[in-house]
Amino acid sequence: MQKFVIKIGIYGVLSFVLLNAIAFGALFFLGKSQLYKPQFLKNGVPTTQFDYIVLGSSTGLTTLDTKTIDSVMQWNGLNLSMDDSSLNSHVLMLEYFLSLGKKTDKVILCVTPWDLQNPTNTLNDNDYRFLTEINNPVIYQHYQTYDTKGLAVLKYSKYFPLLGMSYYNNELFFPALFTAVQPNKRNRFDEKGNYTYPNAQNAVVPKEPNTIQLSIKNPAFQRMQALCEAHQIELLIYQSPLYRQTVQFPDGKETIINHSAILPEDLFYDPIHVTSVGRTFCTLAFCEALKNNE
Repeated sequence: MQKFVIKIGIYGVLSFVLLNAIAFGALFFLGKSQLYKPQFLKNGVPTTQFDYIVLGSSTGLTTLDTKTIDSVMQWNGLNLSMDDSSLNSHVLMLEYFLSLGKKTDKVILCVTPWDLQNPTNTLNDNDYRFLTEINNPVIYQHYQTYDTKGLAVLKYSKYFPLLGMSYYNNELFFPALFTAVQPNKRNRFDEKGNYTYPNAQNAVVPKEPNTIQLSIKNPAFQRMQALCEAHQIELLIYQSPLYRQTVQFPDGKETIINHSAILPEDLFYDPIHVTSVGRTFCTLAFCEALKNNE
């Protein structure tokens, strides 16, 4: 019986080591790819100096088209917005951007009122996409700060990559196998980081118009302000269109382009996202607002 237990223990340890080695290899291939925004920024963007970058969640990803902005404003920019994220992840993206030695004159921060009013930051749904860069101090610090519930698989993946790889297997392991063959494939964004929804209304349910009197309570907003100030980056706040909602911002020192109520209703894809035509409408209006603020 004792020999049996010893053998089980040995096989268990060997299996654990082997599985961690496989997970490490998968992260290696994924880390050399351009699949998600962190890997794209590191491996697919040779430019180091930008006029601006766009940070935000899915609203930033799909509302402002950097190709159009570049054409109209004669700038060079990049959309680093990542869906299913919030302000603390936007701060992380900027920290990661700067840690790679890249620079920008402006940050266009695409916000939502519920995010700005949220006083508590947590790990975001797609923060696992930074896992390939866990040895970067800004990434590990983010996981240490926000991955505090349960087993904390992202934080402890620094030492046991099997944890994060097995927990996020559909999002990490199987994509890693794919990137081993096609490392330059991107996950729903173009070479400038943009994505767009089709020209069709998806789930816009009519409701009464309302006004949101915004109060900023999210501590990540102050971190963004401080980070931009420390690196002499101009911070521009952009509120994308919201279906039948108007946002009123408190006074602040940042430039705010508030397009919460600018979009015709037939150009909404859903209550917070715009169609492809809506994206062109918003981007051109954004450029006009920039010109007026110059």
